[in-house]
Amino acid sequence: MRTGRGSGRRAQASVLLGVLTFSGILFSGCTPAEDPFSNVLRVALHEDAKTLDPANAYDQISLEILPSIEETLLQYRYLEDTLVLEPLLAESLPEFSKDGKTVTIRIKKGLQFQDDPCFKANGGKGRELKATDFIFQFKRLALPAIHSQGAWIFEDKVVGFREFETKLKSAKSAELKSVFEEPVEGFAALDDYTIRIRLLKPDPILSAVLAMNFTSPVPRESVEVYADQDGNLRDHPVGTGPFVLRSWEVGQRVVLEKNPNHHETYPVSASEGLKAQGFLKDAGKPIPFLDGISFEIIKEESSRMTKFEKGEVDTLELGKEAYRSWMVEGARLREDLERKGVRLGVENSLVTRYVSFNVKDKLLQNKALRQAISSAIDRETWIREFDPYRGAPQDQVSPPGLVDRLEKSSLKYGYNLARARELLAKAGYPEGKGLPVIHFDFRGNDSTFRKMGEMFVQQLGAIGIRINPILNSFPGYLEKTRLGETQISFGGWIYDYPDVENGYQLLYGPNRSPGPNDSNWENPRFDMIYRRIADLPAGAPGRRALVKEAEDLIQEEVPWAFGYYQKACRLAQARVQYFRVAEGIQNKYKYLRLGESSRGQSR
Repeated sequence: MRTGRGSGRRAQASVLLGVLTFSGILFSGCTPAEDPFSNVLRVALHEDAKTLDPANAYDQISLEILPSIEETLLQYRYLEDTLVLEPLLAESLPEFSKDGKTVTIRIKKGLQFQDDPCFKANGGKGRELKATDFIFQFKRLALPAIHSQGAWIFEDKVVGFREFETKLKSAKSAELKSVFEEPVEGFAALDDYTIRIRLLKPDPILSAVLAMNFTSPVPRESVEVYADQDGNLRDHPVGTGPFVLRSWEVGQRVVLEKNPNHHETYPVSASEGLKAQGFLKDAGKPIPFLDGISFEIIKEESSRMTKFEKGEVDTLELGKEAYRSWMVEGARLREDLERKGVRLGVENSLVTRYVSFNVKDKLLQNKALRQAISSAIDRETWIREFDPYRGAPQDQVSPPGLVDRLEKSSLKYGYNLARARELLAKAGYPEGKGLPVIHFDFRGNDSTFRKMGEMFVQQLGAIGIRINPILNSFPGYLEKTRLGETQISFGGWIYDYPDVENGYQLLYGPNRSPGPNDSNWENPRFDMIYRRIADLPAGAPGRRALVKEAEDLIQEEVPWAFGYYQKACRLAQARVQYFRVAEGIQNKYKYLRLGESSRGQSR
């Protein structure tokens, strides 16, 4: 999942005009944010979503919301200690042919889309999910006007997909609709409940791909009614999930409402540790337990903290200010918060932070300059000042815990000012003389990013490099990286699936902008190594040796200045039951239950 990728324009509508047929008691009177006694979970977000179209939702914020509306064929089990795939919309796990190139997926019968006016033939009632709804979405990823960030999951993998993309790109406007209706050889609906995918070669990560929201089924009716002129569904997703989008007040909140026709029940099995913590008390009961979710967009951390302390927010990501204010000796919550029953969850995550060099920029094609910048960055100070409770210095692309990750590694161009000055002179800019000011784009515009910009100005200035920190809105940042318009940028990545391949694809040449490779680095040797890694399943003989060769190349060429790995830390009020951090599980809110808050008991 991208923490800094995306495409397209921001939706203009400030409030979604959707289905309001379930409002009943839930949203009468106070809004969810104002009523601390409602059965609505209040989640604090630091930024607004970019889009709620599954073809383009690929940033952290959008994927905090969309998986509660749209579902996938597979999902990760919530009550396991490791990420294990299980069927969701699928009846069973995919069936692979002996040669691994034909995949059959059977979907559950009787599943319904959420009620929505777009289903005119059903009088606004959601119709049954069919295999063709998946194939319709698979093909949408190829539409040129959408600029989907998800096309890579099928490009050069599914038979005929790349050719289909080419035909769409070359089609005239009047022909586009008819070209889109043409079949893609690798996709077929054998009947209403059976999907067949034909691959050019075996794809070890296909099952993980089928748990990504890019593959969520989209009803054709919703596109016909709600899509913009380019075919985007930014502000009106219609899915099969546990919640329905009720409203989106841009910059304020996104409100979801319970889908009364949802098909799932709470898990009946769990790891021993979670079972001992009482996570199976509601085993087998219909979910979701919540009446809704209100995602509150609160950009300043101090404001998020105030609302949490007042009980106006149920859960939030622990930030730097909150860590310094609420933690005691960096290990436990402040006593008054513990007395209230506030809980801190800390788990290893699949998040990395780094500085990305756009080597499409002529200045940054200078390898010695990139090495000098990397050597001038004091990562310990970076972590101490901005992520002390979560950060650990990055020494290779992949975060800890992944199969095939190197057991031992060291950063070749880590912090060393003497060497940084030598490299800068080698680059042709002794003491920075003759070097133009370099633009450094950040993914936010709050006080944290302002201070981070000041830190980099100071650190790089120590060797004579002048930078211009540019504070962007998050959508603006995403658009710049998509278009390849940055020089240096603050990069971030949350792994889509737990495999080292998912990190290396960010540096694969053919994935350059507008794809996920926003460094636009192209190295034939690395590209060959990447393809070999991608062709092998996790743990295969020889795969770690390929990883070592890939790491050596990256460390020498420095398309990124490595930053740090990030743990996942989240706080929850006492009333939030079955709470886990579980950052690798994007559809986790459907499992939560709300009990009585202390304010609710006093009432």
